[in-house]
Amino acid sequence: MIRALIVDDEKFSRVSLKKLLKSYPQIELIDEAADGLKAIEKIESLKPDLVFLDIQMPGLSGFEVLRSVSLDPKPQVVFVTAYDKYAVKAFEVNAIDYLLKPIDADRFSLTMKRIFESGRTSHEDYEKIRRLIQSLDRLKPPPQHIPLRRGKKIVLMSPADIHYLKSEQGVTIVLTQSGEYWTHYTLTEIEGILDEHMFFRTHRSTIINLNKIKEIMPAQSGVYDVYLNNPEHTCLPLSRDRARVLRERYDF
Repeated sequence: MIRALIVDDEKFSRVSLKKLLKSYPQIELIDEAADGLKAIEKIESLKPDLVFLDIQMPGLSGFEVLRSVSLDPKPQVVFVTAYDKYAVKAFEVNAIDYLLKPIDADRFSLTMKRIFESGRTSHEDYEKIRRLIQSLDRLKPPPQHIPLRRGKKIVLMSPADIHYLKSEQGVTIVLTQSGEYWTHYTLTEIEGILDEHMFFRTHRSTIINLNKIKEIMPAQSGVYDVYLNNPEHTCLPLSRDRARVLRERYDF
């Protein structure tokens, strides 16, 4: 018997999933949670074998829930969401599957097959799926606008107006020509959305608009300082590994 927990802030989604699970007596539904904090508490106390986990929830995202759980090993996870943009990241954390709402019964049966066979699923299989999703993702045109927040206000910003993005204490800060904003995307998530020909990850905590670079100066031990052409002449780090990638791209 596989002990399962459902985590979703939408009651309708939880009810729909419970109806689908009734056709699979191998699954014992032990509880459900409607937010990230309660999910962490129930996962650590109940120790389920499997979690059906929503991604976008108030407070903590599904990925943050998974990172915060202290169990080792962690339960197996099937991400259930209305958005397809997190698929690559889901497989990077070794999720069994990634289901889009509303869930199709035939597609759900494939998920259940993967759950029952998960002990025989190799890391190479996940890698093949991840690379396929990445290749399909690259075919999508970059968005014309990115939703950014300042206080309660949401602004649709053209990526061309973004100077750089940085991660501070788990929050992605976006610096633009009209000031500072923030976004609910992690730095890695927004990196996958932005045009890779315009934006470059210079450091684990920084992404720069290549069109805003004024000059790149060697610092020490293969590290560089990147100066932007904004009025503040912002200086940002370019790590040794990322410098190697940028040098190969521009042959300098």
